[in-house]
Amino acid sequence: MHWLDALAARFMVARRPRFFADGWGPASLLDKLTHAPQGFAFPELDEVALQPARREGRLLVQEGRFLSPAAVGSLPPSCHQAHFQLLLPHEAGPLPPVCVFLAASGDEGFGLRRFLASELALHGVGSLLLENPYYGSRRPPGQHGPAVRTVVDLLLMFRATAVEATALLGWLLARGHPKVGISGYSMGGSVAAYAASLFPLPAAVIPLAAAHSAAPVFTEGVLSAVPDWEALGRTSGGPEAARRQLADLLLSTSSTLTLPPLSDTRRAILVAARQDGFVPSSSTLRLLQHWRGAELRYLSGGHLSAFFTGRSTIIRSILDAFSRLEPLHLPPEEQSPGQSWHHPS
Repeated sequence: MHWLDALAARFMVARRPRFFADGWGPASLLDKLTHAPQGFAFPELDEVALQPARREGRLLVQEGRFLSPAAVGSLPPSCHQAHFQLLLPHEAGPLPPVCVFLAASGDEGFGLRRFLASELALHGVGSLLLENPYYGSRRPPGQHGPAVRTVVDLLLMFRATAVEATALLGWLLARGHPKVGISGYSMGGSVAAYAASLFPLPAAVIPLAAAHSAAPVFTEGVLSAVPDWEALGRTSGGPEAARRQLADLLLSTSSTLTLPPLSDTRRAILVAARQDGFVPSSSTLRLLQHWRGAELRYLSGGHLSAFFTGRSTIIRSILDAFSRLEPLHLPPEEQSPGQSWHHPS
């Protein structure tokens, strides 16, 4: 484990509130999420509101919003409106390739991901930065910082982000962008891998420091000190029983291994940190094994340091994954808002 990851672990243990301070969440909703229906109907965005573009250096920046296709009957009202930033290189024409970047754990706002977006723009690739449900302007009342209050909240955030990301990939293609991809660091990479497995059309996939499931992250890595095990254990037979129950639950509800492998794994490049204290290396290798034929590249350092010191490798991996895609131009009838795509389960 890198020393910076160990130092971060000490800081997180001292932080309040902990994750899941209010326990598991409503039993009926937890049961519903545990026994989700089979199959996946591709979500569509009927109306996306885009603000006029503004120039920021080499970028053209547009603020966007839409009603989350995952909102009805599950997410709290504060999460219903999804927000994103679309950052396009101003010299690359109106329809460059675009990579959807998902947020890491605790990454509220767009600041950290804009570092990567600015560098990608130098190579003619745009970025779409989605704000997670439960984060930033979508944070529910009573939640302090990014620490979600219940396990149900975590599951809803994970699934809603994946649904919104797949919808945005389809929206970008329908706009005419010939190549799309999806990436993210840490939790963002894990959700990106999950969402890519749901998406039925070709897309570049670049999970960065990603796990195959949230289970080992919250029960094995340094983040295993962050959940409020006492709160979870009150209805689960104690903290250790709660740890086992959470691991089983997350393995069944947030694991990319429960979904079919990518149809073409050559367009997937996984990037891992060699001294990662947050994501066990065995978890990344399980995802690589599931996506047989995908490529794995390594960053030196730990989970936190690699994001900054390994940016050149990250950018090169994204560009290489995009280079393995053929441009996709949807005919007009496939761009109609009334069509649904379905993914087998």
